[in-house]
Amino acid sequence: AAKHVRPVIFVDQELDFVPEKNAPGIEKLRGQLKQALANRDAAPSPHEEIIKLVDEAGQDFHILMIKTDLTLPYTSVFIRLDAGYWSAEAEEELRETINKEQTSSSGLRDAPPR
Repeated sequence: AAKHVRPVIFVDQELDFVPEKNAPGIEKLRGQLKQALANRDAAPSPHEEIIKLVDEAGQDFHILMIKTDLTLPYTSVFIRLDAGYWSAEAEEELRETINKEQTSSSGLRDAPPR
């Protein structure tokens, strides 16, 4: 595993609710997916919300999409690669610090004494 990247995994929330009678094989796939993602945090989210995230990311980044011949509904797995050396919490803290600094001053730090 590469230490400089951290996968953020999204799965379709709807997958948990698709009945076997409407999608034969879905139970088996759910089990396989659960096993494959056992050591990873996977964020179940509504499919449309995930698609919006992908669309937004596509504004600034290239998106790699891998399609298979699987024909079961709501079985998409989305993986975003974040920086492994910098957490979302650290980024949020940094942004809060910057915003506080910009709010309390003109946004420019005092120049060092000469």
